[in-house]
Amino acid sequence: MTILLALAAGLTLGYLLERGDFCFHSALRGLFRRPSQLNLTRAYLLSMLIAVPLVQGMIALGWITPWVAPWAWQANLFGGLIFGVGMVVAATCVTGIFYKLGHGMLGTLVALATWAIGDLLAWLGPLSPLRSALNSSPVAANGEPATLLNLFGSPLGIGILILLLAAAAAFLWRSPRPSQGEYWSWLPLGISVGLFTSLAWLLARAAGANYTFGTSRVPAALYESLLDGAATGNLWIPVALIALLPGAFIAARRAGTFWARGETPARYTQLAAGGLLMGIGAGISGGCNLGHSLVGVPLLSLGSITTTLAMLIGVFLADRVVEILRSSLPNLNRSTPTITTSG
Repeated sequence: MTILLALAAGLTLGYLLERGDFCFHSALRGLFRRPSQLNLTRAYLLSMLIAVPLVQGMIALGWITPWVAPWAWQANLFGGLIFGVGMVVAATCVTGIFYKLGHGMLGTLVALATWAIGDLLAWLGPLSPLRSALNSSPVAANGEPATLLNLFGSPLGIGILILLLAAAAAFLWRSPRPSQGEYWSWLPLGISVGLFTSLAWLLARAAGANYTFGTSRVPAALYESLLDGAATGNLWIPVALIALLPGAFIAARRAGTFWARGETPARYTQLAAGGLLMGIGAGISGGCNLGHSLVGVPLLSLGSITTTLAMLIGVFLADRVVEILRSSLPNLNRSTPTITTSG
């Protein structure tokens, strides 16, 4: 039952990510483009505007009892910064590696391999002591992982949450109404991702899992299971993650966006380096753009919120460096990929 439900969840999420070309790298980096490219930024905000009240409502009703990422702010900041830089280097995010491979971008196999290596380095390799040290003193609230609500108390926490959601809603209300193109625009993409990532909690609960989606420690757990015979635990997350690939493939074939192709040597190098950085960053911070930004933020986990903000800072800093290098080294423009999102 666990495997079937995880397959269904991963297939659906992969389908949605592909139909909207929902890359978190583009969602964040689009903020710093001139002119700004906000289609995916709007989609993410809309998904959170839907997911936060739904997930918090299910928690309040006792329908789900999720695991909440700890607020180890040193690890969240450091790992998130590395992850953000890695996204700019690779010009994709971790979920982008999976769904883009599903729509035929074969070069992401290189990023997939180095992401796994980075995860192993952070969890089982020479970077493990650093990861452990940075995660050694998480901030708790009443003996539980810190969230926006339990750290500030219900009245203040709810007030802050309402202000944040209202600001996001106002921004989206004033946004231009999207036109439909080859991929879904921010409106259907944000609605579908927000609804499904919320409802996926009920599928996970039925499968005995306390978290819906993530990538961090999946390669390390599989390595330990295959080579050391260690127990893998609940298979929900690794199965759902792998199922993103066929989900994206089905979406691409149905929409006519499937295109099998390779990459230039320079692009392979970027994918390899960026994948390694994302694996390391996610390992240190305990999650990626999927586990923290899409799943952890609706839980109001301060660990997930801090990591997501650190990713944003990492993207900004790396983007500025790229722009400086482009202006001083004109040949860099020939090998550095560009963002093609609309909005």
